[in-house]
Amino acid sequence: MAPKPPTRPMTLANMRENGVRWLIATCLDCKHSADVDADALAGEVYVPEAGRRMVCSKCEGRRIETRPAWHRAKRPGMGE
Repeated sequence: MAPKPPTRPMTLANMRENGVRWLIATCLDCKHSADVDADALAGEVYVPEAGRRMVCSKCEGRRIETRPAWHRAKRPGMGE
């Protein structure tokens, strides 16, 4: 069986299409975590790369890991 080709990370545009407009940003230095509104970031940015544009509000670290904040997803019938 042939190996599967590598997959690309989700873009912010794709994340938004799936009802998520926020990222969970975690500082790899101090472990501080926060939900961040991603609406100001371009849609073609990959979710993991969004952290490169962020600074930790607690320790001012720049090693930020980002992932979709699925807990904030808009779901049908759940209102805003």
